Amino acid sequence: MAQETAAATPAVRSLSHYSAGTLDFVVCRARRAPLSSTLLENGDDLQDESLAGSRLLLCTQDLGSLLRPLGTGELMRTVVANAGGGLWGGRVKPGEYVAAVADAPDDVPAMDEAMNELVTRIRTQVHKLPSEMLGGPESAPVQDTPLSAQLRVDYGTAAEPDGPYEQRLRALWGSHLSTSDLQYAAYYRDRTLVCVGDVFDAPDLGPRFMDVSVRTRRTAYRDLAFSLGSHLARLADALCLVAIPGADQPVVERLVLDVQEGAVFVTWPSPDEFVVGVTLDQTQVRPAEDRLTRLAAALHRVTLPRQR
Repeated sequence: MAQETAAATPAVRSLSHYSAGTLDFVVCRARRAPLSSTLLENGDDLQDESLAGSRLLLCTQDLGSLLRPLGTGELMRTVVANAGGGLWGGRVKPGEYVAAVADAPDDVPAMDEAMNELVTRIRTQVHKLPSEMLGGPESAPVQDTPLSAQLRVDYGTAAEPDGPYEQRLRALWGSHLSTSDLQYAAYYRDRTLVCVGDVFDAPDLGPRFMDVSVRTRRTAYRDLAFSLGSHLARLADALCLVAIPGADQPVVERLVLDVQEGAVFVTWPSPDEFVVGVTLDQTQVRPAEDRLTRLAAALHRVTLPRQR
């Protein structure tokens, strides 16, 4: 199956399969530029190809532990990308993992789709396990719901004390958050919270908070954002083995942490800004990330008020 996927998907530079913490095999695209010979002392080509994925999977173990208390299930899929390419890491089942590399930014979506399908095939056809719907369905209906009083918005210490500016932020949250897909978003500048909002109080989302309270979730997502720094360094270390960003570009531009019940997304519109988004619905992972991308672009264009 892995060979079929690699052969049918030119966007996949290489993919690696691991079980019990051990590299089983690596499948590579036939025509590819070699990675730096300095990666490993012995210059083993297949070991070089697997190194970025191995580092990503090691990092996902810690990220999975960080997400587990949220009660949204295990971390199934991780995508990290920048202007040079991307990495994909996923869990087939406990103890069995797959990683993949794309060495061009336009190849990341195709790699993501192919790897989601590969893991699903291995689960359903080899292990006779149910699909976990990695990445959500290919097409999911977008259902905009008027937010009104269901929207809660708070301003952080990086939000300038300016009425029109704060109202612009509130309007952006009101036009991008939805009870159906993107249900939480937080904007940080220079690692400091500017604005955060959610629709967790909506009656439709009540069943999502039977085990973990709304207050606990809000606190946990803020804690996650503040702890990203240490994890980001390791993710960037893995990514930059194959995808070095250009000058003045974020080392990481996109991070997806796809859990069994929804996903956490992080996007960097600039090196100094990042936006965290959350959906609690696995069927809405794709629409939620699309909506967050639009919100991040709009926030990047917001003009800061003049300093008094």
